[in-house]
Amino acid sequence: MPQAADPVWHLYVIRHPRRNALQAWLTEQGVQTLIHYPTPPHQQDAYATGASLPVAERLSKEVLSLPIGPHMTDAEIDQVIETVATFP
Repeated sequence: MPQAADPVWHLYVIRHPRRNALQAWLTEQGVQTLIHYPTPPHQQDAYATGASLPVAERLSKEVLSLPIGPHMTDAEIDQVIETVATFP
């Protein structure tokens, strides 16, 4: 990253085969998450083509956005990491 760059990190997206269970676990532990594009773009009304895009369809069931941003303290970041790592 060039020194002059000032990135805006707004999404930290992970994949997990048990995404919904992981999200529920994180919520129970006080970690807020979001699911972006629970319906793949090619299946949304504005873009619907009837095409089958298996990778996009699989990813829509696996991706989860974790909290990220300059507002987070090191302790909050550590909590997110530890909570994901201890998911049963």
